[in-house]
Amino acid sequence: MHETPRRSADLAALRSAYRLLRRVSTLTALGSFVAYVVLSCYVPGLMGSKIAGELSLGMVLGVLQLVVTFAAVLWYGRSAQRSVDPLARVVRQRAAGDAGVRR
Repeated sequence: MHETPRRSADLAALRSAYRLLRRVSTLTALGSFVAYVVLSCYVPGLMGSKIAGELSLGMVLGVLQLVVTFAAVLWYGRSAQRSVDPLARVVRQRAAGDAGVRR
């Protein structure tokens, strides 16, 4: 299978867009979790400090982990629809066109 320069450039753009998307969403979710764990291990007094009644900072940051993870998943889906899916569609169409020409 011989790749044309244009098809090769399309695939490179698709890989790059997908790689960037994966890195940003993964580092966002993982970074917030690591920050929570580090604070819990090294500053337990801060995490145990009361905000309102029995609600501590650690509890609020724990719930915030769910929010950050959910936001990262939503952002990933929306960004994939805007940037990765159109590139994948172009690559798929060109591949289908190339396969039709070769038959």
